[in-house]
Parts: sequence; structure tokens; C-alpha cells
Amino acid sequence: MPTHYHPRHRRASRPAIALAGPDPLTYGGAMGWYDWFAPMYDGSLEALYADARARAADALELAGATRVLDLPVGTGQSLGPILARASEGATVVGADLSRGMLAQAARRVRAQGWESRVELVQSDVHALEVGGYDRLHVFLGLTAFPRYEEAFARLWDGLTPGGRAVVVDVYAARPGFQGKMVNLVARADITRRAWEPLERVARGYERVALPPNAKYGGELWLASGDKPT
Repeated sequence: MPTHYHPRHRRASRPAIALAGPDPLTYGGAMGWYDWFAPMYDGSLEALYADARARAADALELAGATRVLDLPVGTGQSLGPILARASEGATVVGADLSRGMLAQAARRVRAQGWESRVELVQSDVHALEVGGYDRLHVFLGLTAFPRYEEAFARLWDGLTPGGRAVVVDVYAARPGFQGKMVNLVARADITRRAWEPLERVARGYERVALPPNAKYGGELWLASGDKPT
């Protein structure tokens, strides 16, 4: 799910993705885990985060949007809520490093007939060719990227002036057992105050707590704001 190693990134024709993939010497660790977990990811977690994904899509205020960057796209669980709220001419670029996650996302795109509206890209967040999108959606990413502040700054730079960003993630100052399990399974660090990079730069910034669930391992929060013109 996260996109944080440094292979050569590969663009895909819609909705296929280039799965020949990066050099195995630079691709492993968390990505190998996500590749293995990908076929089980939807069955394990789609229902848990469905409401939050719908709220995030609402917060993007997609009326008038033309291009959305969804990163990490994972298995594509946010594509449906985003496309349902966007105009017919709007497109989504879904980026991730995990080949397994992208393969699941490609199956979802084909099954839903979204080929003309979704482009899937395999890339490290730090190597992604950013720019030209007017909505930025980062769902459960910033607590997993090792250099998360640098990653967010890069993504923010690519957002067009007047564009809007929405970030959703989990926070626990002192994770209990469930929080520690979330960190282990997601290869994350939920002690990060991962909303702060957006808070420092956005106009009309807002952060709200989403309805709680003990399975999150902490507070699930949604932060949003606009890029000044």
C-alpha cells in the first residue's frame, strides 16, 4: 500500500499496470508484505474503512475537479466513492508501489468498467511524476511513508493552486495492543502527527475525528484544506 522505496516507476495503459516491476534488490520489506496480503486486503479491511472513504470523497469537494491523485491507491477501495462524486470527465491517477495491491486495483477497474477514467501507476512516492492534479487524496499513507513530511511536500507541490487535499489516517500518542498491531500489520507509525504537514500550508484547514472503532488502534481522523492561489 505505501509507496516508499526507490525503483524505476512504470506508467500503465489504462487500466493495466506494468508488473514486471522494480529491481528485487530495491523491492522488498514492507512491499513484499503488502504483495502477499493484497488478495486478502479487501476481505479484511474494506468494510472497516468504507464509511471513512465515503467521507473523504465528500471532503474532496469533487464538483469541478478534473484530475485526482489517489496515493496510495492500494486495491482501489477509494476509486468508487471518488468516481461516484466526480463529473464524468474527471479522471483518477491511482499510484502505489506494491505490485500486489495494484493488481487487485486493476481487477477492480476492469470489473467496474472504469478503464477510461482510471490510470494506475507503479511508483515510489518520491519518484512519481507529480503535477497537473487539482485534488489530492492520501488515505492511510502518511503514517506508513518513512519520510512522510518530505513525501507530503512533494505531493503538495504537484497540486494545482486552488486545488484541494484530503488526508485520512490514524493517531495514537501511546498505542495500546491494537495500535501496536496496526503498526505491525501496516508497517506504520501511528504516533505521528501526520496532519501537521497539511495544517502548515493549507488555506481553510480543518481536521475532524471520524466515528471511532477499536479496530483502528487509535483515532481515525480526516484533515482537509485548499492550496492557496
